[in-house]
Amino acid sequence: MQSIEQKPKICSKEWLEAEVKRTNREVCELRKRSLALESENTTLKNDLLKQRQEIFHLKNTNNYQKKQIKELFYLTECFEEAIAENKKLAKELNRRSGRENPYGLSTPSSKQVKKKNSTKENQRKRGGGVKGHKGYGRQDFTKEEADRVLTLTSKPPACGCGGGFDIRSGTPYCVVHYIPSKIERRYYEKKILVCSTCGCSENVSVPGILPGYTYSNSTIGNMLAEHYFYGATVGSLIKRWNIKQGSFFNFAHKISDRLLPVFDKIVLNLRSSFIIHADETPWKKDGVSGYAWFFGNEKFKVFAFRHTRGSEVPIAILGTDALDGVLITDRYGGYVRTLKISRQYCLVHIIRDVKKEEEAFPEEDEVQKFTADLKPLLSKAISLRNEKKDLGEYLTEAKKLQKKIMDICNMDAKDPAVQHLQNIFREHKDKLFQWVDSPEIPADNNYAERALRPTVIARKISFGSQSERGLKTREILMTILHTAETRGWNPGKFLEESLNLLSKNPNADIYKLLLKEKQCSTSEKVA
Repeated sequence: MQSIEQKPKICSKEWLEAEVKRTNREVCELRKRSLALESENTTLKNDLLKQRQEIFHLKNTNNYQKKQIKELFYLTECFEEAIAENKKLAKELNRRSGRENPYGLSTPSSKQVKKKNSTKENQRKRGGGVKGHKGYGRQDFTKEEADRVLTLTSKPPACGCGGGFDIRSGTPYCVVHYIPSKIERRYYEKKILVCSTCGCSENVSVPGILPGYTYSNSTIGNMLAEHYFYGATVGSLIKRWNIKQGSFFNFAHKISDRLLPVFDKIVLNLRSSFIIHADETPWKKDGVSGYAWFFGNEKFKVFAFRHTRGSEVPIAILGTDALDGVLITDRYGGYVRTLKISRQYCLVHIIRDVKKEEEAFPEEDEVQKFTADLKPLLSKAISLRNEKKDLGEYLTEAKKLQKKIMDICNMDAKDPAVQHLQNIFREHKDKLFQWVDSPEIPADNNYAERALRPTVIARKISFGSQSERGLKTREILMTILHTAETRGWNPGKFLEESLNLLSKNPNADIYKLLLKEKQCSTSEKVA
C-alpha cells in the first residue's frame, strides 16, 4: 500500500529502459563480485590447503624434533656419565704410589725413592781391603791401656801322666768385656754438723748432684748424651732409665740454659778456624717446616735449628767480619756474599749435576763428550789430597788439574746443557779452586753431610721438635756434646764433669774444661 507522500510510479518506456539498464549494471556488478568471491574462495582454499600441508609438515617436524630432544637428553646423560668415568679414570691414573721422587733436578740421592741399579762395573767390585793388603789383624791393647787387669792363678787338675803343674809366667790375653749399665738408687743419710763452740749447724752436701735435683750428674750427663749425641729416642730412655718424659725434658732445658755461654764461645772460636764446613737439612718444629744447620770442622761443631733456610742463619753463626778461613758448601744461595770469607764449592755436587746432564741427553754427542772429559778430572781433584804427596808435588798436580778443567770449560760449545756446566766454572772460578792452594782444603763437603746424617735419622724417627725451647735445647746440647767428642772426650763423661763443676761453683768456666783435650779410654768410647 502506497504512502501518502510516495509518488506513484509511472511505467513509461524510458523508465523501463532505465530500470533495465540499472538492473543489468547491478547484475554485472554482482557477477563481477561473484567471480571475485569465487577467485578469492579458490585462493583461500589453496591457502588453506597450503596451511594444512604446512601444519602437517610442522607436526612431522615437531615429532622429529621431539625424538631429537629425547636423543639429546639421552646423549647428555651418557656424556655426563662419560665425564664422571673419565674423571674417575684420570684420578686413578694420577694416583700417587708414594714412591715418587721429590720435585726438582737437585734432589739428593738420600731422598730419592726410586734409585737405579748399580752399574755392572760397580757390581763386579767387592768390598774389603785393596788386593795385596796385609790387613790389620787383631787389635790387642797393652796392660797400661787396660781398664782392669786380672791374673788367672787357678790350678787345673793333675796332668794325665800323674804329675803336678807348676805356675810360671804365661802369655797375656786381651778380652773386651761389656758391663751393662745399671741404675743405682742411693739413699743418703745427711748428717748435720753442729759447732761445739757457737752452735751453728751446716748440712753435708750430696756429692755428684746439682742442688735440688733427684738424678745425679752422671745419670743426667749420660741420658742427655744418649739422646742428643747417640740418637737414642726419648721413649727408649724412659723405659731403660725408668724416668718420666717431663722430667727428662725439664732437666734437659735447664742444663742447656746453664751451658748457653759454652755454646756462644764455641761459635766465636769456630770463626777463627781455617776450614769450616756448612750444610743444612729440613727439621720441623711442631709440624712447621724449618732447617737444621751444621757449621764445623775437626775441632768445633756447631748445630743450629732455625725456622728458615735464609742467609740470616750463616750470618748469625759466622758474623759479618772478615774471616781468614775457607767456607766449604754446596752452591746454595743462602751462603751470601755478605759473609767475608773465602768460598769453596763442593765438587761432588758438581759431578752430580754433570751426571744428570749426561743422563738427560744420551743421544747428544756434544754433551756425552763434554761430560766424559770433565768427570774424571773432577774425581781426580777430589781424591788428590788423599794421595801421599809432598806439598810441592801436590801444588804442581793441582795446578795442572785446574788448567785442564778450565781449558775444557773455556772451549766453544753449542749445546745449552754444556754451556750451563761451563758457565758454573767460568762465573765461579774463585769458589771452585781453593783446594789448589793447599792440601788442607778439601774439594768436597762430605764432612758436613756425614755430620748431619744422625740428625736426618733422628728427624725420620721423631719428626722434629715440639717447641721453640726444644729447638734451642737441641742446638746447645748437640753443639757442646759433638764438640767435646772431637776433642777426645766421652760426651756423657764431659757432661757429667761439667755438672760436677757447676754443682760446686755455679759460675765455673766450663769452656776451659772443654779445651782440655782428653783421650778417652776404649770403655768410655763404647759407653
